[in-house]
Amino acid sequence: MTIHPLLQQFLEPWLLLLADDPVLRALQGGLLFLGVIVVFLVFFATRDILLRTRSFPAMLGSIILVAFLPLVGFFLYLLLRPARTIMQRETDRKIDEILHALEKAPRNKMQEPNKTKAEKSKD
Repeated sequence: MTIHPLLQQFLEPWLLLLADDPVLRALQGGLLFLGVIVVFLVFFATRDILLRTRSFPAMLGSIILVAFLPLVGFFLYLLLRPARTIMQRETDRKIDEILHALEKAPRNKMQEPNKTKAEKSKD
């Protein structure tokens, strides 16, 4: 297999880090892939928990859980995390406030069903 000389020149220093034995090189590649997955899971959990709570102990606990027990910890985190983000909770609260205010507000004439002039004069 021939590699382009420029690509070979770029990759040569990095290939020195890998073993010459193909089995060991595959093992090293697998460990590298596993490390990338673990880092991704920790970053994902960190970003997600920051969006879901303002509790520092919950944030720290979630990040530590995912960092020290990568796959199992991530699935536990998914089970234990708050169901909605802070933004979703605030939006729901504002909608409830608006609906409550609309229920208390008196009806204006635009909301009344169409009445004839005679019916309006009786009122």
